Amino acid sequence: MQWLLDLIAKHTKEGVLDTEALTKELNTEFPKHAVPKTEFNTVNEQLKTANNTITDLKKSNGDNETLQTTIKTHETTIATLKAESEKVKKEYALKDKLKDLGVTDADYLIYKHGGIDKFNYDKDGNLIGLEDSIKPYKESLPHIFKNAKSGTDYNPAGGGSYTGKNPFAKDSFNLTEQGKLLKENPAQAKELASAAGITI
Repeated sequence: MQWLLDLIAKHTKEGVLDTEALTKELNTEFPKHAVPKTEFNTVNEQLKTANNTITDLKKSNGDNETLQTTIKTHETTIATLKAESEKVKKEYALKDKLKDLGVTDADYLIYKHGGIDKFNYDKDGNLIGLEDSIKPYKESLPHIFKNAKSGTDYNPAGGGSYTGKNPFAKDSFNLTEQGKLLKENPAQAKELASAAGITI
């Protein structure tokens, strides 16, 4: 998860997180660090093959000491593969649920929560109480949720006027907000730019 922390640090300047740039780079970097579904399926196939091999060896060669050692090795491998399979299964189930709840950066939320095992599961391994678990993060980390407020109350469709700081002014210069304004309400953007002494 260090790669994720490095990306966040890279895209944070003067205490402000550039979510668009971070999202673009996350889309590029995430596949390098995630377990693809094909790999998950491969591990499951290996698990089935190992189980079948153990069953065959036990039936045909119960007396052979070497084979008994091989069987024990395979049983250990199966236990390891089962644990890995369960962990991957839990991770994907958790990430899917978090995505359904509007989380845009599931890895970071899982990291902040202390890992996959810090979430609550029932005896069958199903997630329980996930919404309650992530409620505190909606307030403390709103940028990792969909529809997070950007810090301005500007709503052009609502007919209101721009109430945030002027993104064209020297003391509150913000290219992201400038781009948003130019896209959503060019007339308002020109007015704010001219108030800051800039001609568009």
